[in-house]
Amino acid sequence: MDSKDRPSMERLSKMLLRMARSFDAALEDEITPQKFLLLNSLLRMKKCKVNDLAQEVNLSSGATTLALNRLEKEGLIVRSRDKEDRRIVWVELTEKGRSLILRLVEKRHRVWEKMLSTLTPKEEQEFLRLLEKMVNQL
Repeated sequence: MDSKDRPSMERLSKMLLRMARSFDAALEDEITPQKFLLLNSLLRMKKCKVNDLAQEVNLSSGATTLALNRLEKEGLIVRSRDKEDRRIVWVELTEKGRSLILRLVEKRHRVWEKMLSTLTPKEEQEFLRLLEKMVNQL
């Protein structure tokens, strides 16, 4: 079936665009969505290898390195060489980076809370179940 024959495709596209704009607005032009993704992943992963971070965020190693260069210049991350294997580069948040990402994650959580607040607890569980089902098809 052609996507033009499914009105739900257009509705879904519009809703996802509105959601993305709401989440981006929560970043208040402080950082790009890509930088948010990297910092948020580092928050979860703590100290990690550059290659592991690139895999986690689904970016090429080159794109990850360029983004990390900018984050390092901004004082948000620090990179260090492994003491035993100098080929390995470790990445971790600085206190400034940790503070920034925690604040922005909280703002994003408020966007989610606002959206989910219109649902009953049962509807929220059903929404999450359906969304998970859809995402698992990717």
